[in-house]
Amino acid sequence: MGRPAAATPRRLVAISPDDGTAIDLRNPAVAAALSWLVPGLGQIYQRRVFKGLVFMAALMGTLLAGVWMGDGRVVYASWRPAEKRWALLGQAGIGCAVLPAMLQARLVNGAAGQPLANLPWFAPPLVRGQTVSEAYAQRLAAVDRDVSSDDFRRQAGGGLRYEPRQPGGQLSLWHQRLGRFFDIGTLYTLLAGLLNLLVIYDAWAGPMRAAADDEAATETPPAAGRQASR
Repeated sequence: MGRPAAATPRRLVAISPDDGTAIDLRNPAVAAALSWLVPGLGQIYQRRVFKGLVFMAALMGTLLAGVWMGDGRVVYASWRPAEKRWALLGQAGIGCAVLPAMLQARLVNGAAGQPLANLPWFAPPLVRGQTVSEAYAQRLAAVDRDVSSDDFRRQAGGGLRYEPRQPGGQLSLWHQRLGRFFDIGTLYTLLAGLLNLLVIYDAWAGPMRAAADDEAATETPPAAGRQASR
């Protein structure tokens, strides 16, 4: 007796609403995760390369434009009682933006008091009285125009305490310097994250169809109905 033929793995297929062709979704969970990480990456994984590149260019362009207008300050994680960054919930629609922000917040607010690679990108703003590492304080004083070495006081237990000369913390200084561009940059990154939810859905379930198309697809043709009743 020969060996039984191996079962062909079941592939999920969607129908294009444009020309009715079949779209192989491959592994929809993987595709959705990839499109969450980088917009359009899941569509490229499904070999819908042109569509994926369009999504990537549009949404990553919107995200980067917002980051640029906000001077790189508008994507960060903060859940302190006095400053909850609710915009991050919308920005979280793009994983390559929210994952670094979550990691940097954990490191800066942790015992080390220093972000990954000592880089301030995606790091949350310092609040008055916060303790950071001496290396991070020196880095901020060198690259951040809102921070100087005089804003830090050495502590007996180690590290430096942030005590800015002006009232408020680092976030207040960002708002003062950037003005409306901080809010506009936040809006751009927020819209990019929310719009990417549609891209993730497209990678998971294929192109969305109009309600009229769905009804027409499920409706029994009259001729077929007459034949079945005979």
